Amino acid sequence: MEERSLELKKAGLAIPKVLEKNRLLLPYHLYQAKRDWKQIAGEQIAKYSYILDFKDKQVIIAVMNPVYMNYLFMYKNKIIEEINSYVGHRAIADVRFVKKGKKPVRPVYETLQGEREDVFPKETISQVRLDDDTVARIRQETAHLAEGLREKVVQLRFAQAKRKKAYQLEGFVSCPRCGRWMAPGERQCLFCRSEARQALKRQIRAYLDDMPWLSWEAVAGYLKTDVMAAAEEQAYNEVRRNLIYTYIEKVYYEYDTAADDFTLAMLITRRVPGDIPPKFIENLVAKYRKKDDHVSPSEP
Repeated sequence: MEERSLELKKAGLAIPKVLEKNRLLLPYHLYQAKRDWKQIAGEQIAKYSYILDFKDKQVIIAVMNPVYMNYLFMYKNKIIEEINSYVGHRAIADVRFVKKGKKPVRPVYETLQGEREDVFPKETISQVRLDDDTVARIRQETAHLAEGLREKVVQLRFAQAKRKKAYQLEGFVSCPRCGRWMAPGERQCLFCRSEARQALKRQIRAYLDDMPWLSWEAVAGYLKTDVMAAAEEQAYNEVRRNLIYTYIEKVYYEYDTAADDFTLAMLITRRVPGDIPPKFIENLVAKYRKKDDHVSPSEP
């Protein structure tokens, strides 16, 4: 029987374990790095630049002042080092700088670690006035509490209600799935989008495990989605590429089986089993089995 501990721990201590278990820890840390660019790069650099995106192991930094483009390029390795140090993982191997005219409107999320106070300063929230009905409802719902505790809970409920109203007045909306605050115009928050994408990739992986030859058009048919859906097609390409890398690595380090070699051939060629000659598979495996300076496990 599983042994359970009744010891109470802060929720913040358990969050990283939950994210890691669901393979969301690195995306979450990269999101934090994007949000905390000023803390990583310093106020002066962050004034004229921001992290635009992360792709594979590359960070894309938008630079608004062309003078800073050359300056930042000189500190390219330092930027990689600082970002990796911040996320606690060798997540970044390269930096690409792009010119952008101005910073985008900053999306605001209520994160798992709490809302950012710099989004709505305390002065702004304190200026929010609650209507009489809300005040009366909170008073009524806390009337049963002990006198010494009641007023503390009331003040906490007032602060929560003011914060909620402040977000609403600024146009922010709640994620329909989890309830976190998100920027106007977004359909789902960052966390729910990431979770949905991981679920999609697991579904695509299941299809390719069973039928490695499937093209995107075929997978789109199974998923009942439009073949022109760019995000779904990108997920398919990522899953297929990672599978190819996995099997090439097996070949390269010589712990592959005949079934692995056959699967690799189907993934690369997208040809059904009966259309792949044994000699082709033999030559393919021999190519990636080489241990020279021109072929590596990550080079299909």
